[in-house]
Amino acid sequence: MRLLRTTALLAAVAVGATLAGTATAVASPGPDWGPCQENADVECATVTVPIDWSRPSRGSIEVAVARRAAANPIGTLFFLPGGPGDSGVNRLLGPEPVPAELAAKFDVVSFDPRGTNRSHPVVCDADLVASPPDGNPEGGATFAQVSAYSRALGASCREHTGPLVDHVDSVSVARDIDAIRAALGERQLSLYGRSYGTLAGQMYAERFPSRVRALVLDSVFDHSLSPARFLETEAATGQDTFDEFASWCSASADCVLHGRDVHEVYDALYRRSVAGELPAPDGSGRLVAPMELVTRTVNFFYGPRWPEAAAYLRSLADGGSAVAARETADVAPFPLAAFCADHRMPISSEREWLALWKKQRRSAPTLRTHFAWLPVSMCASWPAPVPNPQHRLDIDGAPPILVLNSLHDPATAYSWAKNVTRQIPRGVLLTYEGWGHGVIDRSACTLAATSRYLVDLEPPRRGTHCPAVPMTTAW
Repeated sequence: MRLLRTTALLAAVAVGATLAGTATAVASPGPDWGPCQENADVECATVTVPIDWSRPSRGSIEVAVARRAAANPIGTLFFLPGGPGDSGVNRLLGPEPVPAELAAKFDVVSFDPRGTNRSHPVVCDADLVASPPDGNPEGGATFAQVSAYSRALGASCREHTGPLVDHVDSVSVARDIDAIRAALGERQLSLYGRSYGTLAGQMYAERFPSRVRALVLDSVFDHSLSPARFLETEAATGQDTFDEFASWCSASADCVLHGRDVHEVYDALYRRSVAGELPAPDGSGRLVAPMELVTRTVNFFYGPRWPEAAAYLRSLADGGSAVAARETADVAPFPLAAFCADHRMPISSEREWLALWKKQRRSAPTLRTHFAWLPVSMCASWPAPVPNPQHRLDIDGAPPILVLNSLHDPATAYSWAKNVTRQIPRGVLLTYEGWGHGVIDRSACTLAATSRYLVDLEPPRRGTHCPAVPMTTAW
């Protein structure tokens, strides 16, 4: 869930295009492939889709698509990027988003989901995007403050983006995927989704089960959870990965905090951030707010990059090197709109908000919270419809679907993977017994099982576990 961790910092700023007006929907006979400007080995095109799939005559957008062709493909493998806000096109322009042995067997196709990157991004006032409230009640934030900011930001996004801001949910994305499938002339798709991209994959399987040849859900998002359960499990999985990191520090001389109690180091830093007494390690005098501390710490657990996490915490405690300056622009992309379009967050008062905070805090005694806290808080007052609210999956007629998850994932809890698998009639869960976010190529075991499924349509046995790769080789 790259969006969630990025949103909590809200520091990335880039210029985007304004969508005050929209084009008339036109038929798209097929992608007009041509070499991508950034990388001639990759083909780029666009596919026209309606802004509102329920009212296709009310304007359209162009969705950016990219393809890496194989010499002798057995079919098309569609990569679903995470976030929301990640760029599938950028993934194809750079290193392969799928392992080389799969790229050799499939034409790998991906896209920038609607409302992101090259596909008419949701853009908003840059100053607002760059200056969110911290959102942490222990640091003085209030629900009224967060709500006012969310409403102002949402109004700005609508002003700069136009009607698309109401139609960036994962069901609309799934319909876009099927439009791309049709444009490619494919009867069925093999799909590989990672992180938040797994939600679009689930929505595709719900609506188009017969068009799924194979579907891999890697580091899977559970869309069936209530706000309270979502926050509680996010906090718990963040705490679990912190505890694993602390154990590594205790055992490894490679950790710059080796010999110190990492829980106590973090606890002291958190208390200083709440008191407004934690300067950033760049000499600027800027103070690190509580949610920034939480978010940056958990970010390091994605890799996982435990040595860097330890170095970051030590730099806060003892002083450290400078960080790069932030770029500025008039408008900035804001992919949180997609998360809010997929989640109804019925929080209406300070009392309810604080009750949620206290409940999730009990699941993370050291971290206190997770970067998911601020997006959930903001979506409660986001001024746009929720076309795709939380629900249990209703998949009927799909082939076996493979779910992958780390036992110690900092963002998509292992409990989510078990719950999603139970909701899929022919779901199979493969457990990686290690750490990090993203499983497909964590080990020879995970790669072999996933490749066998995608190529030969042979899923692993239910209950399959792949041993953890020692951290000395997993970095």
